[in-house]
Order: sequence, then structure tokens, then C-alpha cells
Amino acid sequence: MNMEFIISNASVILVVVAVICTLISVITEFTKEIGILNKIPTALQVLALSIIICTIAFFAYISYARIAFVWYYLVAVIFAAFLVAIICCKGWDYLIDIWKRFYRTKG
Repeated sequence: MNMEFIISNASVILVVVAVICTLISVITEFTKEIGILNKIPTALQVLALSIIICTIAFFAYISYARIAFVWYYLVAVIFAAFLVAIICCKGWDYLIDIWKRFYRTKG
């Protein structure tokens, strides 16, 4: 995968991230009061769900697309899972504010 692929498919990537965030939020909302899950912080549950769901989605995609697995793809997926967890817990605006804080345009 290269940057050209990512840029040309940015809208698809954003839709996939939005669907995963919605799925994680719905699962968390329905399960956070069940059994042992009500004893752990909700943010920790969101992070665990994010890592699990993103990893499953990644392996499903590379299996479907017949892409060879390389170890650093998994590292990138776990990093992306942290971003998904931030979006689920704090919202898109929080992530955009972080981006603006560190990547200001010159002008």
C-alpha cells in the first residue's frame, strides 16, 4: 500500500472508520452495564473493543483482497484502533482539534 492508494480511497476509508466507530459505540452502549463490564472504565472497554474489531476487520479485508500478511500491517492496525477509540470516546471534533494543534498551515 502506498500514499497514492490511501489518498484516492480516502472517502472509503472514512466511511469504514465511521462504520467501525458506530459499531463500537452501539456494542459499548448495550454491554457496559453487564456483569464484569460495569466494573471497568468505559474508555477501557472501548479501547479493547476497538482493537478487537479493527483487527478482525483487517484480517477479513486482507483475506478477501488476497493480500499477503506483513507484521507491520498489524502494528498499523493497532495504532489505527487507538485513533478509532479516541473518536468513539471523545468525538471527531477532539481528533480534529489535535490535528489542528500540531499541523498548522502557514499563512
